Order: sequence, then structure tokens, then C-alpha cells
Amino acid sequence: MHIGAVCLALTILVQVPAPDAAARESGSLRAEEIMILAKETSQLEALRDRLAKEGDRGGAAEVGRYLPEVAPQSGGTKFATLAEVVPGRRKGLANVGSAGVGVGWRNELAKIRGESSRLFFMLAEKAGGGSLTQKHFALADRCLRGVLAREPDQTEARRLVGYMAYEGGWARPYAVKQMRAGKVLDGKYGWVPLEWLAHLERGELPATKGGGQAGKRWVGAEEADGERREWSKGWEIRTEHFFIKTNVPFSEAIAFGRHLEAFHDLFFSILADVVGEKLPLARRFKDKGAVGEIAGEPHLVYYFRSRDEYVERVRALQGDSAEESLGLYIPPEPGRVRRAPAYFFRDKGGELDVTATLYHEVSHQLLFESGGAGVGDFRKNAGNFWVFEGMGTYFESVTTKAEGMIEVGGRAGRRFEAAAENLLAKRKMVRLADFVKLDQKEFNREEDVYLHYQQAVALTTLLMDGDGRGYREDFLDYFRDAFQGRLKRTTGKGLNDRVGMSFETMEGALREYLGTGR
Repeated sequence: MHIGAVCLALTILVQVPAPDAAARESGSLRAEEIMILAKETSQLEALRDRLAKEGDRGGAAEVGRYLPEVAPQSGGTKFATLAEVVPGRRKGLANVGSAGVGVGWRNELAKIRGESSRLFFMLAEKAGGGSLTQKHFALADRCLRGVLAREPDQTEARRLVGYMAYEGGWARPYAVKQMRAGKVLDGKYGWVPLEWLAHLERGELPATKGGGQAGKRWVGAEEADGERREWSKGWEIRTEHFFIKTNVPFSEAIAFGRHLEAFHDLFFSILADVVGEKLPLARRFKDKGAVGEIAGEPHLVYYFRSRDEYVERVRALQGDSAEESLGLYIPPEPGRVRRAPAYFFRDKGGELDVTATLYHEVSHQLLFESGGAGVGDFRKNAGNFWVFEGMGTYFESVTTKAEGMIEVGGRAGRRFEAAAENLLAKRKMVRLADFVKLDQKEFNREEDVYLHYQQAVALTTLLMDGDGRGYREDFLDYFRDAFQGRLKRTTGKGLNDRVGMSFETMEGALREYLGTGR
């Protein structure tokens, strides 16, 4: 998996210092977030325990459901994706996030949740729209999601995360456009014209030809998928942010699109501060009248039915190494097109699950096509290439746990397991002071590339999830500068200074993390 073929002899580590004022603000905001959650948790536990003591087991259980979820055993992050459409709630349905809607303990529960919602919204406005030295959009995004978990109809929070009011509920502008065009959101097939539903329920799909003026010709799913095996006749699927060209079965293509959109939500939440002012959330904070996103070109994804078809297509881009690759994204050349395809193939039972490869390469695609930096700016760095493949490999860990709920990071995934074996048990770790100096050509050196990937994901996971995520914001500050090509030869603080550890101490922390998960 490669970001592109760049042969720059960059070997000297360079960094840009993080302003002390911004660091202090970041710590203060994070402490405030933790305090809101801690206070709410304490109050909910007290209410739950009181109800249990009074013999109200049902009430105690209901209150308990609002306590923070237990963190994944791996140490990763649970993430709830936002639905495209949020229907209006039935009249008389109590909103447990708003005070004054219940009696007794229910009203007390509503007041606790309502106060947390109010505080989270104030913190979101401070982090994303205040007069700070540096904006903190990732924290603002988390807080806004916290508001909506407690008060689903908080109007300004809905606008800020990209919704508009629609028929008594909420919807993304893209979804509103689909509904106004006569389409419906089907749980299995996504956005389809209303007249398609009866055919889809009978297992029928549109044929490639026929029908004439009478409309589409409908055939069984197996026959329709067979007609689409030829790449030129493949399915073309448009989601909110992606255009997918594929010759896999239609049902798999739709599922593929769902994975992409869920990942898009996760990616721009976690890496909000890396993208910065180009983030739609940033624009909505700045412009109180802004709704949704500015319409742009979709990201292009090519998903092949077989490895052979994939290799044939990407050989022109990768040469003989196409035989070994599992997926590919090469950023567009500066000054040319704004979008470049990400390439994948159906590889059931392969070395990595197809979704792992998907998340890796699409993380590159979303980053370099976000507008947060020029597509070629990362090439201006001296070394520091590891962080791009480290972050891409970190996202390979994304897994779907339930409808609308995914997990990412932590000590999970085949690469992390291999890292523990090679870096810890076999003691093959490259000195971190040397590792961070590697440029793209050196990182991808054939004899070392697999070990480099393992060390990159291990280090990224430590800095994203280790120490109770205490390193994360400083690490992402470093990542942002790498993305913007600001890591030159003569400037300021290195990765070690940003996270407050010498490279030797960081190596020790990494070995401990690989061994114990702390």
C-alpha cells in the first residue's frame, strides 16, 4: 500500500513547534470535557443506586443504560455514526435530555442529562467557534455528538453537524435532495427510486439493456450481476461522498458504499484538527447561516471482482509491484485533477479483509483530497514519511460492531499482532530516532517495508490510544504539520518534544504497550 511514487532523498528530521498557549488551551478544554462526563457519571450512578435501594429495579436499569459505555477491551475507540435521516419523534414521547418532561426520578434523569448537554454545547462553541489561539474541531465534534445523544432536537447542534430540518425531523441536505427527487432510503439498498422497491423485494435488478420507452428491464439478481461482470458494464453507485465503479454483485457493492460513508464520518471526526479550516464543520462554525456541505466532486473508488482484473488495471501505475499490492491510492499531481481513484479488489479470505485495505487506502484519499493542504505538500517534508502509512494502517482496525456503531484503534488487527511478534519478541524495532527520519523511498525499501509498516502502526496506535489518549492531540498536531509539508530541516520541536518523551523513553513505552496494552 503506497501513497505514491516519490523519490526524494529526504533524510533529516525536522519539526515545527506547537505554541505553548495552544497547548495550555488544549489541556484546559480536554479537562473540561472530562469533568462534564465525570460529573454526569457520578450523578447517574447515585440516582441508579438510590433507585436500586428503593427496590425500583426497572428504574435503576433504565438509568444505568445512560452511563458511559465500557471502553473496548483493545483500548480502541467506539464511534456512533450519524444517520442520514432522523425522523421526527412521536408527539408525547419524552425526551430524557430535556428537563421538565417527566415526574420523579425521570425528571431528575432529564435534568442531569440536560445539564450535560448544555455544558457540552458551550464547550463545543468554545472549542470550534471561540477566540482561542488554535481551534479544536475534533473536541467540538465530540461535544456536539454528545449534545445530540442527550437532546436529539437541539437545533444549533444539528446544524453544526450538518443537518437541516425536514418534515418534523432532521436530514442531511444530500438526503433531502434524494427525497425531493422521489427516492427512498432502503435499509438494504440505500437511496433508490420508489418504483424500484417492489422489484428489489422480488430479488430483481435492472438489466444492462432493454425496456425501451416502457422503462427498465428487470431480471433476477444473479442474471443482472452476471451482465455486470464486464468492467465496462459494471455497476455505478453514487453515495453522498463517493462514486463507486464496480463489477462485484450489487448487494456487495451497496454494502461497500455503506462502509465508505460510515468511514467518512469517522475519519473527519477523528482527524478534524488535521484538516482544520477546510472542514465543513469549521465553515458552519464561522458562518451561522451555513447548512450542510458545499457540493463537491465525489471521491472515486474502483472495486474489482478479482485480483487479476485489479492487477491488470493498476500495473500501469505500479509496474510489477502491482502483483503484491492489496489496494492503491496515488494522490493526483499538483495542478492537475482534484480527484484520483482508489483501487480495490474482492479478496475473500485474503491476507487482509477487503475492508481493512479499503479503510487504509481511503484514509489516504480523504486526507489528500480534503483541501486541508495541497495534494503534494507532504513531499516537502524531510523524512517523517512513516506517519502517513502509520495512520493508514491504524485505520485498518475499523470494525462494524452494530448498526451505526464502529470501533477503531487499540491493540487489534493482524498488523498489530505481527508488530508485537517482531518488534517485541524478536527485537527487530528500528531506533525511533532513525525511524522518523525515513523518507518515502527508504520506508518502502523492499527488504524492510513489512517491518516498517508494523512499527508505524504500533507507534501510531500508542500515540493515538495509549496513556488514556493522553498523547493523541500532540501527536495529531505533529501529523498536521507533516500533512502540510512543514517538517523542514532546521525548525523546532520534534515528535519526541511534542509528546513530552525522549525517543528512548518512547521506545520503552512502545514495548510496554505492545506487551501489556497500557
